[in-house]
Amino acid sequence: MFSKYAAVVKNLRGVVLLDVHEARIEEAVVWLTQRFRYRNLGVPPSLLMRGPEFFTKYAGKPFVELAYPVKSLEKLANLVESELGAEKTAAEVSVLASAYVSPILALGERGPKLLEPLGADRVESKIEPSLRDLKLHLRIADYSVLDLYQWSVENAKQLWRKNPGDLVKERAERITRDKKRYWRLQRGSRKPTDFLLYIDLVQKAAENSSFLKRLLTLPPQEVSAGLAIVTAVILRGFKGSTEESLG
Repeated sequence: MFSKYAAVVKNLRGVVLLDVHEARIEEAVVWLTQRFRYRNLGVPPSLLMRGPEFFTKYAGKPFVELAYPVKSLEKLANLVESELGAEKTAAEVSVLASAYVSPILALGERGPKLLEPLGADRVESKIEPSLRDLKLHLRIADYSVLDLYQWSVENAKQLWRKNPGDLVKERAERITRDKKRYWRLQRGSRKPTDFLLYIDLVQKAAENSSFLKRLLTLPPQEVSAGLAIVTAVILRGFKGSTEESLG
């Protein structure tokens, strides 16, 4: 499994979350494939199983199946599903996005809703983002994950020896500082809409004693790789020239 992980992680631009049965979701997928021609987008195993024919029609790039680099991360995803009430694909996406150090791309109406039980904070937009705005902020969301990764993984390891409430404060402060990257989205007058969610399973562990108890039975050196703070960009109804690429 680790060899498959190593082959994918270098060229991965994001991890996809969607509901294959949502009306018109294929339009969003086609839109995405036209813009990620040169980079890969990861698909979690449970999403691939729900719609194998849905993704096989896009053979090759951009979609690649993601594998758990270690078994304990799969156990973590199972805990997220059973203890936090997250849907299977959302649980897998949250853990795998952390393990692959990549943002989540939540498509359609259902994709973002599936992540709501795992959200720790959000960035709203007061502008109608153009394709150029989206390209910029996808890059910023990628930087957010990269810049938060090492610190938030090391911080997560302290769950095994420290009061989780102390960690929540530290992580919430980091997220608040990171949100300032998205200041351009505030330069408008339209009604605010969600543009991005921050997913932080450590904060959820502090809120749920049953989840925390079972989490602490897993090996910290391995599981912490799935406990980084990650971003989830909400992609609904974007349009633009098919000649423009995001990847």
